[in-house]
Amino acid sequence: MKKLLSIITILTLLMPHASYAKVDKDVNVAKVQAMLAELCYEPGIVDGAWGKKTETAVKAFFAKHYRKYDGNFDVSDANFILSAGASAKAFGSASVKKCLVVYSDRIGNSSNNEKIKQITQKVANNKIKQNKNNLSVSGIQIFKGRTQIPSDLPQQANDATISHYYKIGDNFLSYKNETYTIHPSLSPIEFSKSIEQHKIIDRELSKSAIFSYLYFDDGEVIYDALPPKGRYSMELNNSSYFQSHSMGKSITSYLIGHAICQGYIQGVNAKILDWPYMESTLYYGQPLINLLNMTAGDTHIIKSGEANFIKTGRNIHGNAPLIKAAQNPKELQNTSRNPDTKFKYSNLTADVLFNYLMFRVGEDFEKFIKEIYQEKIRIEYPVILAMNPIEGVSRHSSPSMKTRIKQGAGVYGISATRYDYLRIAKAILDDWNNDTCVGKYLKKIYDKRISTNERLGKWDSSDRRYGKTDFFFQSRNYAGQFYTDVKGLKDRFILVMIGANGQQIVIDMDGKKIIVINGAIEKYYDTYKLGYEPIKYGRIR
Repeated sequence: MKKLLSIITILTLLMPHASYAKVDKDVNVAKVQAMLAELCYEPGIVDGAWGKKTETAVKAFFAKHYRKYDGNFDVSDANFILSAGASAKAFGSASVKKCLVVYSDRIGNSSNNEKIKQITQKVANNKIKQNKNNLSVSGIQIFKGRTQIPSDLPQQANDATISHYYKIGDNFLSYKNETYTIHPSLSPIEFSKSIEQHKIIDRELSKSAIFSYLYFDDGEVIYDALPPKGRYSMELNNSSYFQSHSMGKSITSYLIGHAICQGYIQGVNAKILDWPYMESTLYYGQPLINLLNMTAGDTHIIKSGEANFIKTGRNIHGNAPLIKAAQNPKELQNTSRNPDTKFKYSNLTADVLFNYLMFRVGEDFEKFIKEIYQEKIRIEYPVILAMNPIEGVSRHSSPSMKTRIKQGAGVYGISATRYDYLRIAKAILDDWNNDTCVGKYLKKIYDKRISTNERLGKWDSSDRRYGKTDFFFQSRNYAGQFYTDVKGLKDRFILVMIGANGQQIVIDMDGKKIIVINGAIEKYYDTYKLGYEPIKYGRIR
């Protein structure tokens, strides 16, 4: 009997653990367990089988790294743990104590009939060298809890760090629950080119925090530059994607112009009165122009320029659709407009605008958005719209557009290629100059522009503690999600699109010039030479 019990015990250890989650067959569970064990998350024995301890460790790791656990564990989840864990190990952030890793000899030898052996391995916390800037041996600087490089760095991040954070953003594009893809046009717009070289461009693309630079002048691309090959650990080319960040606010405004022209929205003065779950929020009853001009009065709900609700601390992106905030009395439910009607930059307002656009267009939204990008802008590569995830849906499953509209999953940001950003800008330029219905909308919001109440900087950046100025610090006014009235370009009709990490598009309506800059970090490239001079003088001087 004792011998039988012993055999049963061994067989029990050899059997897979009960399944607590749907685990992708391609996931190397043992590798994930080993990483979690080294980081002190205590996943149990490293045996390649998914069990309660492993799942608990995964949940704890995800919670600490601001990643949602949806009950499905796939290859991208595993890669996230392995890459983020490797960075954490490199910085020593998880090695305050020595953590025990317990292996089963089933790993690589499941047919072994000997009594299960447990092999212990102590993880030393003093093998990784760090320097005073918290750089790992690979040279990557990690900004804890961030998925992008902060905007307030006192010095430019190194190329390894820039590469690392670019890849994090690029990986996001594969998450179907958090994106919506618009396929390219069958006949994308082609650009005439008369490419010129300049030593300033060579310098900036070799040393500054910039990914891509394009200058379009009256029908031709004049400057076209990418970083030299080998500078970053990823290859950048015409098919590489760059996140718009807040440039997407301006693009949202442009889309709203189309919705007005197609009769889905009455006009910029139309009040938001027909949106059911916004009835108990501060936005209900306000004219659209208030939201477009960032005068909706929501800074008591979310601070200007930030992305977290003041009372709950929840980020408005990446965790749940807008309906969650609308039904939460600590976020948007039962709120009233702040009486301060001055310009206050609001990321939340921009999301509300995009979701109102989706709501008004309704069941035609997919057709509407595809027609604009495919038939008017005529993109060459897919454009990927950011979406807030629908709860209960796997990261790699696409919710229906009907569900997304109903719950308010829209986000103002997009990801696109460098030349597709130029195509978007050219469509705006053409609408303005051809005085189309959408062009009239752009002129109307321009006429209704308001002051940003910000002190303008100096173009030579002599008034800055560190870094260089950009168009944000040189624009006096704000016109329906575009910056306007650039210092030094008086009496020129110019619309500027600005996004975090140095994204800038400048459209000169009179001179028919466009600058498209996809940056890695804001304030760490020369906007004066790359942006201002071509618009002002026609070329870099």
